[in-house]
Amino acid sequence: MTTRTPRFGLYVHIPFCPQRCPYCAFTVVTGREDAVEAYVEAVCTEIGNWRHLRDRGGLDTVFFGGGTPSRLASAQLVRILETASRVLGLRALAEITVEANPTTAEASSFADLRRAGCNRLSIGVQSFRDASLHRLGRMHSATDAAGAYKVARDADFDSVSMDVIFSIPGAPAEDWPATLQQVVELDPDHVSAYGLSVEPGTPFERRRLAGELPEVGEEADAADYEQLVQILDRAGYEHYEISNFARSGHRSRHNWDCWTGAEYLGVGLSAHSYLAGRRFWNGSDLDEYVRRIQLGESTQSGEETLADPDARRESLWLGLRTCEGVALSQSESERLMASDLLPRLQRGGQVCVDGRRLRLTETGFSIADALSVSIADIVVEPDLALHT
Repeated sequence: MTTRTPRFGLYVHIPFCPQRCPYCAFTVVTGREDAVEAYVEAVCTEIGNWRHLRDRGGLDTVFFGGGTPSRLASAQLVRILETASRVLGLRALAEITVEANPTTAEASSFADLRRAGCNRLSIGVQSFRDASLHRLGRMHSATDAAGAYKVARDADFDSVSMDVIFSIPGAPAEDWPATLQQVVELDPDHVSAYGLSVEPGTPFERRRLAGELPEVGEEADAADYEQLVQILDRAGYEHYEISNFARSGHRSRHNWDCWTGAEYLGVGLSAHSYLAGRRFWNGSDLDEYVRRIQLGESTQSGEETLADPDARRESLWLGLRTCEGVALSQSESERLMASDLLPRLQRGGQVCVDGRRLRLTETGFSIADALSVSIADIVVEPDLALHT
């Protein structure tokens, strides 16, 4: 019998951005072009420190996230990718994703990214309405976004994805369906859509606390999400994860692996890794990260090891966010069947049960986090490992 080699991915964090958007809570660095080359060299060195992982059989996926990875010169991305291939190995048909902004300047580099070996491009469109882009503090226009998408198509990427945002504070109600209509007309292979949340420490939070940023109510947020699902469903997209939609064969393999328990290595500023049941992450200070790499010191700033029942709760939460749901153990299935929760959820059209596989319906997706907690409270025993 042939044993399938476990999936294994690499995440590379590129923190450099032309500006910090007012809603962004990610680790980004602005105005430090002087540090880019030293950072690239540090990332390559960090990858080299993990050469003992080459026995994993090579990388299924590589994901350059940020920040704005497309701000690196293509030669710098090539250097990182070649280092990863040399040190860890790349499997045949590996998915290699780069996130990019749709400014005219960055779009001019798309062909170089494709020649460098990147086969999947994720474009941060966010909106096709200029007023909404202005509210989000974005530097590109709707025309720029449409043009960047066409440039990406001409560059012949295997897959092109768009990120869009709904529940934008102060945006007119018609902006969101107009954005979705433009998405459908352009027909990307993949769409990621996220409701904007006001994160601690961001300019949006400061404006919210000062009463300068309007609240988006739960009903308006739910209506935007419902429009998203309906419009993309009519357009033929598979709704394969709560926030993600794909044409056939165009799921994000990197993200799917993360959601379904595969291991991944993260390198660069604030990058997270998951290996052998242990989750750990790098520090977020650029100069300190580079210094530690140059001195041969650890860049890790934290770690945790999840054991049951917490690990099982997390796998249930992640799995129920996907179209395939979760496979329950015999004992988990019996506890759920014996509860009064399952009949209520079935009557509400929120879950489907197929043998011991449980998944949420489109109705259930809209309240997935709450349902996952309720289900886990029933099926997960607090003092036992339940993978049977």
